[in-house]
Amino acid sequence: MYVSLRSAVILLVLSAGLQGQVPWLKGKTEPRTGCPHCQGLGAKPCRKHAKRVFRWFEEGVTRFCSEAASCNVCGGALYVDCKHCTAPGVEKALEKRRAVVAAWLEGRKKRVEKLIRHEVLHGASKHFELVCDLKPMMVGKVRYSTHMLLHLYLERLEDLYREFVTTMQSPKGRRPNRAEVFLWRDGRDQALAALKFCGMGSKGAGVKLMGSESVYTMRRIKNLIRNDEDLHRNVVHNVAHLLLAGTPMENWIGKLKGGWVDAGVGHYFEFKLDGKCTNYCYQETATNPNFKGGKWLVPVRKMLFSRKRPSFAAVSMKNTDELTPKEHALSFSWVHFLLEGDLVPKDRGKKFMVLVESLKKKVPTREALRKAYGIGPLAFEEKWKEWVLATYPSR
Repeated sequence: MYVSLRSAVILLVLSAGLQGQVPWLKGKTEPRTGCPHCQGLGAKPCRKHAKRVFRWFEEGVTRFCSEAASCNVCGGALYVDCKHCTAPGVEKALEKRRAVVAAWLEGRKKRVEKLIRHEVLHGASKHFELVCDLKPMMVGKVRYSTHMLLHLYLERLEDLYREFVTTMQSPKGRRPNRAEVFLWRDGRDQALAALKFCGMGSKGAGVKLMGSESVYTMRRIKNLIRNDEDLHRNVVHNVAHLLLAGTPMENWIGKLKGGWVDAGVGHYFEFKLDGKCTNYCYQETATNPNFKGGKWLVPVRKMLFSRKRPSFAAVSMKNTDELTPKEHALSFSWVHFLLEGDLVPKDRGKKFMVLVESLKKKVPTREALRKAYGIGPLAFEEKWKEWVLATYPSR
């Protein structure tokens, strides 16, 4: 059969992806000569999927996707056996992949769709299981379908995980456990998921289960989460809470008088996105008005000169759901100082996690500070004020 030069180039490009990038076929190819249909690779891309689907999988972020898994041609393997040649290794790998995908999809349907009684899109990456049932929305200047949003948020969740592990200098074996995230369009689905997976009702945008099991389920309420930027910030803030609670020992310090660290970490990671903090975790609600529009550096600096500023000693005795918006801003700044300031010259993340693990063991903040940094609350507050004056803008 005649094969054009253009077709040969396309097959070579696809074979490079097949051999080096698609995880479940890596090392399984058995090159043969004489088969122009697959360039001797034994498999061909499934024509039912758009190019971007291959990119999502080949980049290594997406591991499973229910839309791909539902393909009646490839069964979610993305590649099909070449009928014109024989490559036993490839055939075995494709068969195994289809079985793994089918088992994953069946498990997700039993866990989620049996509860809500309708189909939704499921996805999985290395560290997250994600349900995305959002309506299509604008991301920048591009309108994203629900399927595209699923993969976008898998990428964003993995970006957050990587940023968290790097910031906290978490070695292998001390990293956060896997987390499950649900993004809903419908209040009924959110209510069912909140009760089933988190064990509580949902009156606001989202609820979390934190500890050995990590779950965040939320509904996009348009007057609270207006656009993709707000949604991204919301997900980052709340999943950062999950990651902190999911580090050994698995426990939520927000109910152990460690609210300033718990809240501060959530705000810190959303601040790193675009310099804004717009989310508050008063248990299951996130309906509080933004303090100073979410831009906190200038207001925090101004608070240094106010006699009404809450003291670190007082705030450090509170749980997360007891903090006021002003105390959230201070908590962010204290965590900001510990992770980026000059209190210690290096290993800031490791020192911070010593503090966190002490709080998880119900050690009071004053003792946890001394263990991690060798100073008490008064000295900490003075050093923090010096750093804020030197680094935060005045207007």
